[in-house]
Amino acid sequence: MKRTRGLWTSIVFVAILVVSSLAGFFTGSLKPVLGLDLEGGVSVILAAPLGTSSIVMQHALSNIRKRVDAFGVGEPDIALTGTTIQVQVPGLTKSSIQPRPKTQYCLIGATGEVYACGTTQAAAAAGLKVLAAIGTPNNVCIEDKAGKQLKCYGSQVEADAALKGLTVAAQTSPTPTPSVTAVPTPTSSPSGAGPGTAPSAYCVTDTAGVQFGCKPTQTKAQALQKTYKTKVEGTDWCIADNGLAIVNPTPTPTPSAVVTTPTPSPKPGKAKHATPTPSAAPSASPTPTVPKPSPFATLDRTHADPLPCGFATKSAAQSALDAIPVTKETKVNCVVSSTQQVLGCYVSMTRALNKQRLTSQGHLLDIIGKTSRLEERPVLAVLAAGDPTPITCSKADPNIAAEQCSKIGALDKATVVYPDPRLGAKVRLGPVVIDGSNFDSATAVYDTQTNSTPQWVVSFTLNSAGAAAFGKASTLAYQYHAAGQSPLDQIAIAVDRTIISSPQVLNPITNGKAQISGSFTQQSASDLATVLNAGALPVELTRKATQTVSPTLGKASLHEGIIAALVGLGLLFLYLLFYYRLLGLVAWAGMAIWATLALALVSLAGKSLGYALTLAGVAGLVISLGVTADSYIVFFERLKDEVRNGKSPRAAVQPAFKRAFKTILAADLVTGIAAVVLYLTAISSVRGFALTLLVATMLDLFVVYFFKRPTVFLIARNPKLVSLPGFGLESGVAAQATDGSQA
Repeated sequence: MKRTRGLWTSIVFVAILVVSSLAGFFTGSLKPVLGLDLEGGVSVILAAPLGTSSIVMQHALSNIRKRVDAFGVGEPDIALTGTTIQVQVPGLTKSSIQPRPKTQYCLIGATGEVYACGTTQAAAAAGLKVLAAIGTPNNVCIEDKAGKQLKCYGSQVEADAALKGLTVAAQTSPTPTPSVTAVPTPTSSPSGAGPGTAPSAYCVTDTAGVQFGCKPTQTKAQALQKTYKTKVEGTDWCIADNGLAIVNPTPTPTPSAVVTTPTPSPKPGKAKHATPTPSAAPSASPTPTVPKPSPFATLDRTHADPLPCGFATKSAAQSALDAIPVTKETKVNCVVSSTQQVLGCYVSMTRALNKQRLTSQGHLLDIIGKTSRLEERPVLAVLAAGDPTPITCSKADPNIAAEQCSKIGALDKATVVYPDPRLGAKVRLGPVVIDGSNFDSATAVYDTQTNSTPQWVVSFTLNSAGAAAFGKASTLAYQYHAAGQSPLDQIAIAVDRTIISSPQVLNPITNGKAQISGSFTQQSASDLATVLNAGALPVELTRKATQTVSPTLGKASLHEGIIAALVGLGLLFLYLLFYYRLLGLVAWAGMAIWATLALALVSLAGKSLGYALTLAGVAGLVISLGVTADSYIVFFERLKDEVRNGKSPRAAVQPAFKRAFKTILAADLVTGIAAVVLYLTAISSVRGFALTLLVATMLDLFVVYFFKRPTVFLIARNPKLVSLPGFGLESGVAAQATDGSQA
């Protein structure tokens, strides 16, 4: 009785798994992810120059995977073989635009740009009210007292730093030649004159050696320096959020009142002085106030257009602002990928169409083959935790659908916000100073001379264009460092819009050779040097082959294969039923259970591991189905042998299964080992074949032990099923009991 209960428990356990799988199929929660040949899509093969190191290739592979994943398309198959990268992306062409209901009130420009939306009309109106036309200087010059422009800069900050960095230096010749050294000179002589040489004049000079004016004496030169000032010569007018200034105006300081207690005047004739009486109420300390958020900042700006900028005059900016109304919208246009992932929802159909275009095959091909983008940009600010500013070209960035986020170099002159994983923060960066193409070489070096403590550093060499650009940027950063203005004294190194290092500039670097120091280990220094070298394009990828795959051929092949499989299985069913009778039904039930669980495992692998079922994978399942059928035949034939040797069916099933299971286990293990070897040595779709063959073969052992064994054992214990005329167990094994045992 106890053994019978265990057999039934095993069958019930298998039944629960099958019912759960079928429920998942019918509800749609379990569904195989189809591969390129069944779903259609794009396939591309990229090749790097021969001899490219495996580290550089792995770095390129990682960045290509990130770029493909950003599309939100079907599960990609990206494989690296030597210096070749194969990318297969199924289902890419099936993204669609679906309108979905959503009521909101939006600020929409004259040509359809959506700047922000609110849940109520009042909230949107409040956000619009705090917008204002604000000017940003874009050309600031240093002038003398006569108004003559001496040198101009792109921002007020740069001009102020340059004015502060002016010095008075002595010269010994009318046109001094600045010295160029192989390495940065730590310090220079304050006077600029050699020993024993009388200065011919004193000149006001900037950090780059440009002379703004000269006087015969140092005192007159210093007086001349004090007359220089900055003047704004050009301004960009933008519509910007002025909400903080309106919601939290700066209070006007008022003189504090001194509270005194009146003291009566002394009476005439008395010399007694009155003692001042202190105030009864001490003055309270001011209570710090927490700034309120701007009404515009509280609006939803997901996938919104940036506020317009670049107006030549304030009146033009104000006119554009006045043309922005609050409009009621009742729907959004959502771009949905082939895997039903929402890539973005937009009020503007133009933005939705642009987003759909950016997920097209052509755009993907333009993106995946580009070399990892390396940039060096000056650090402007480290944003505080919780700052709502989106990361440039991230999913939260309103500019994500713009062309500049997909075109390499389009943001070189723009201010951007990149993440710094080391700090766990977002950092605002200025325009690109140099990019990966400016690096000639980078090497990890254990430096024992430059610093007081030996440490690992990364030494790099720039080409001539990079050296000139980096010289200007490092000089400005050094001025900030000398003034103690951090983090303005840092230049960040970013790879694919992620900061990997942001060293401080301790000396102006004008000869194109420098070191990056920090808390480097040998491995981290080597890794950074590898990234810098990769940015120098030793891994320039060439597109060797591109193929747009239609699902028609794969689905036609699958359809024909299914028809062939059904015909074959039908013939197998008739054979098993005729040859084994009731045991043939057991075999068919077992194979149906195996097929259901195999499909469920494939679906779970696609959902959690990104496995895509291809025609090769289907072939692996079909072969495994044949292995499963063989397992049943091995058991049934062994059972026949036991009965022919004189045992009853009930007495024969246990020794028959024990001997047959050893054979089944050995056969499945051999098939499994072959599948493992094939998976480790093959690439692309062949690995899919090996994976499904391995999983399905191991599943065969599970079904044989937990379904076939208990089912046949229970049948053998039932006299009616054993002796059922023409169909029972005795008919299946073509023998009757000869040892006198009861069925």
